[in-house]
Amino acid sequence: MVDIHNIVFRAIVRATESEDRVKTALSLFIFDNEIETIVTEGHFGNRITIMNARLKRKDCNRFIDVVKSGLSEPDLQRLGNEIYDRVDDECVLHIRFDKQKAYTGAVKLASSADDTITAEIKLRAYPARPDNAIAIAEKIFISNS
Repeated sequence: MVDIHNIVFRAIVRATESEDRVKTALSLFIFDNEIETIVTEGHFGNRITIMNARLKRKDCNRFIDVVKSGLSEPDLQRLGNEIYDRVDDECVLHIRFDKQKAYTGAVKLASSADDTITAEIKLRAYPARPDNAIAIAEKIFISNS
């Protein structure tokens, strides 16, 4: 899809979680791409691992296919209804996925900001304005083409 520059993913692994399970959840969206891990410390000294990955070119198409075919009809409608609120001034579409569902191979929009896989989709809008990016996001996720 020529309408996407790249997609950046982030998942946080808390001390009580398995890094392998979070990698499995993340792999639903990133395929064979490399996952970068950053280990840091939480407020109370607990270990926190941040996993990042990036998709480019044809892998962005694969991601869109996975999302569109995997989301339930209510989640697709919700995404469509919230497109305007999800695109920022930098033409980035923000989507959070349920990390636990992703581990089981299911694509589900997160209902809160906790325990998620975040996707930041940099849309190729020209000129780079939010209204143009929103139109592209609608074309990708709402139209049947």
